[in-house]
Amino acid sequence: MEEIVIGKLLKYNEKMYQLIRQMPTHQFTKKDGSIIGEKYNAWKEWLGADHVFKTQTHFLFCSVVTDVEWEEVK
Repeated sequence: MEEIVIGKLLKYNEKMYQLIRQMPTHQFTKKDGSIIGEKYNAWKEWLGADHVFKTQTHFLFCSVVTDVEWEEVK
């Protein structure tokens, strides 16, 4: 997975995502390494995340950036 993190924005597959919260994966896994789906889904819904990325150490709860407004700084 190639990702670019800029502040609290992620770019993945030419789409932009705003990072809402990152949480350690160990908070969502059982001792056998399987994911606790109910806890994962509850956090995703509570945060209002559209998409969740998983790194080796964290889950990244994100929302999709659909429209970006730019203001040129001189």
